[in-house]
Amino acid sequence: MDTSSEELDAKRRASRVGIELPVRCKHGATRSTVMLKDLNQYGARIEGLEKLRIDEPIYLMLPGLQPKLAFVVWSRERVSGLEFEHRLHDDVFERLVSEFAIRHYREGHAPKLAPVRHAA
Repeated sequence: MDTSSEELDAKRRASRVGIELPVRCKHGATRSTVMLKDLNQYGARIEGLEKLRIDEPIYLMLPGLQPKLAFVVWSRERVSGLEFEHRLHDDVFERLVSEFAIRHYREGHAPKLAPVRHAA
């Protein structure tokens, strides 16, 4: 079964945010680095692995989190759509967006201000 990403766009529960983040992943006995390209609370799009099998499990090592289990929903060439076993918590998702989203996606989110340091 080879479902295209366009067909799944209509079924997606939340729009995805553009991300440019290299992340480690594990699928089967293989460990690789992939480029995380899109993200929402329910899943992600990755690039960099040969065509994967639908329903194949993959662990993504997202920054600051334990390995996140996801399953392949669609795949073509070196691009695949994943659905997380458990959705990302809203605060975790917001942190990832604020730190790693492509700039124009971040503009819709409130900026995270660094703490002010006062000279001694």
